[in-house]
Order: sequence, then C-alpha cells, then structure tokens
Amino acid sequence: MNLRTLLPLVLAIAGCSTPNEVVRVREGVLRAPTSADASNYCREKASTARMLGKAQAEAGILFRCE
Repeated sequence: MNLRTLLPLVLAIAGCSTPNEVVRVREGVLRAPTSADASNYCREKASTARMLGKAQAEAGILFRCE
C-alpha cells in the first residue's frame, strides 16, 4: 500500500473510536463515560465512587473516588 491509501484508512479507524477512559477534570474530580466505568475505576483503586453529577457540555459523569 502506498501512503495515499494508507493515511485515510488510519485516520478513519482512529476517528471511529469512542472515548471510554477516565479523565481528570480538576483536583480530585474525574470524568467517565458511565457510572459503571467510574465504579470500576474506583474499585481498581480499592475505593468507592461518589457521583458528583453530569459533566457539563460533555458526555459523561463527574465522580470522585473515596
């Protein structure tokens, strides 16, 4: 394959993925796509998730591990 056919294919594959990761929003506050993702993330850290509400202007929820 040459570069002209490979580059669009790579860009198409990269653009089709959904963000399913936990991201730090500010000190102690994290954002996850779903409450299940938040609970799983905190469980891995040996703590429990405290839901803080829906993330503004974004998909997902805000939470804190306690």
